[in-house]
Amino acid sequence: MRELPFIHSLQQPQDSDGSTLILMHGTGGSETDLMPLAARIAPRTQLLGLRGRSNDEGVARFFRRLSMDRFDQDDIRTEATAFAEFWQSAMDRYDLDPAKVTVLGYSNGANFAAAVMALHPQLIPRAILLRPMLALQDPPLVDLSDVRVLGLQGARDPYGVHAPALQDWLIRTGAQAKMQRVDAGHELSAQDLRLAADWLG
Repeated sequence: MRELPFIHSLQQPQDSDGSTLILMHGTGGSETDLMPLAARIAPRTQLLGLRGRSNDEGVARFFRRLSMDRFDQDDIRTEATAFAEFWQSAMDRYDLDPAKVTVLGYSNGANFAAAVMALHPQLIPRAILLRPMLALQDPPLVDLSDVRVLGLQGARDPYGVHAPALQDWLIRTGAQAKMQRVDAGHELSAQDLRLAADWLG
């Protein structure tokens, strides 16, 4: 059996409802980092956690950064192509229904998910983006009118100043995007869990 391009972990609940959350960690995370949080958001959903392949400054990321708000554009595109390959192979290997898949990304993982939506617009049908920003320079104006997105930005997040550019791009693509601010910084809060669970439900 062909090896998938991302290290990953699959967690299946006993009473699965047939839906799947693909989890993308933040800087320095792993394929299991978001599983406790995701299990609280959607306890009957199977969880497929990925580990970012870019080893930058000694920690795992989904793509390299050049500074706090500048990112390696070639690396983003290379990794997005690898993710598209992973997506197609994982759907077959684990018998996943693409129509019932939601991507949940935090920080670097959320930024990567948004870049994948721009570069492979037919792939991700739904996404929950926690503390996201637009990492891709000059993202193409693709048609995301069939895509649902929940974005949760911390009111005190120092990266929050970069979030409006992502919101503006999503609006221009026609995505069904709901962007909200929560009473938090870059860290996650109970409010994130509640809003994400309500949106999924």
